Amino acid sequence: MKRIISICAIAVMLVACAGRPKQATNEEPEPLSHPRVEIVYNAKSELVVLDTGATPTVGLGGLFGPVGVLVAIGADAASRSNSINQVASRSKRFHQAVEDGQGELMLHREYAERLAEAMRATGREVKLTPSERATGAARKMELAGLTATPGYEVMLLRITAGYGAPSLTSDFRPVISVEYALRDEKLQPITWNSITSNRGSPSYFSYDTVLKENKAAYEGLRQELFSTVGRVMSNDFPKQE
Repeated sequence: MKRIISICAIAVMLVACAGRPKQATNEEPEPLSHPRVEIVYNAKSELVVLDTGATPTVGLGGLFGPVGVLVAIGADAASRSNSINQVASRSKRFHQAVEDGQGELMLHREYAERLAEAMRATGREVKLTPSERATGAARKMELAGLTATPGYEVMLLRITAGYGAPSLTSDFRPVISVEYALRDEKLQPITWNSITSNRGSPSYFSYDTVLKENKAAYEGLRQELFSTVGRVMSNDFPKQE
């Protein structure tokens, strides 16, 4: 009797196993999007401190480079009473103070290297190419003399970093913009994106404090910028499933 029960139990187990769907062993993974990328980034780091009221707010991205970008993403120029000359002066003094303490600034190169490292971790091949700052809106970015490396898509990367005060009564906070446009090897558009932040820390009540605390201010700016790498990856460079 026990033998009969054992045989029945084994039979039930075999039927149950046979009923389970077999796991596919030859299933191909999804193709990796953008498998080979050349990141062309603006190499010159420009730290901006925006506190201006004499600057028009239309078309600034094309006219004034990083200053225009910062205005466009949240530093309300209309609430301030200073001139574009003062923006240039304050930005230069802040930049110089940071360089005096840190040495030559390689912020943009650091960012491009971190982004490249994140891409390589997903199996992509990445090439880094320093360049001038691309012009135009993110979706139509242009770079004179640009040629693609054969076999690579091109990522035109434009980085903007500085401090801005959203209103007359607001503190100065890190303002970050990472814009990029992906092109195929014939430089035809694939996609584009823009990631911005103007709510980071640390914050400072006045420009004089930003200047005095330049070491901490710069480190806060770096961390705020580097925190966008994950967002770029999740938007357009996901892992292979």
